[in-house]
Amino acid sequence: MDRALINSIRAGNELAFRQAYDLFHEKLYAWFLLKTKSADEGKELVQLTFIKLWRFRSKLNPALSLSAQIFRIAKTSLIDMLRQHAVSRTVPLQAIEQTDSSSVMVPLPTNDDQLTTVLESLAHLPPMRRRIIRFRLEGLSNKEIADSLSISKKTVENQVNRAVREIRKMNEPASLLLLLLSGPEMFL
Repeated sequence: MDRALINSIRAGNELAFRQAYDLFHEKLYAWFLLKTKSADEGKELVQLTFIKLWRFRSKLNPALSLSAQIFRIAKTSLIDMLRQHAVSRTVPLQAIEQTDSSSVMVPLPTNDDQLTTVLESLAHLPPMRRRIIRFRLEGLSNKEIADSLSISKKTVENQVNRAVREIRKMNEPASLLLLLLSGPEMFL
């Protein structure tokens, strides 16, 4: 059934697309609601997922399940939204660089407790690792970070992975940062 439905969607059949929507919109909404804790964002992300499904329907793979492909689109939509939120809540880079384990007072432009917890966690990282994380929060790729610091891309990847593990050990509320640092490959 999946293969026929996928082929129909790929061919531009709106009835098949509606069938896919009917099959998956409630599951997607529940998943987004669990991840975002926001009904409005959940609804918006469901719409965005199906818009992307229709827009990129020609790239659907009939050999893969429709569910897997829809949830892959959903995960990338969620990551895009989280990145947009992160950009809108930009922390002064000096705040990350100037923190250390003995002084965790960080001036924040927001009262968001989760952001405070993340910054406190960053304060406990070694200076070079904190600097790499700062670049990741700016949106630089591992390659760009490696080039700017004159280190290997593999070193950057290792440092990001170590930072994620350390932050995870320190506290759970830092999961937003972990999402941003891990990148979309974490969900695929």
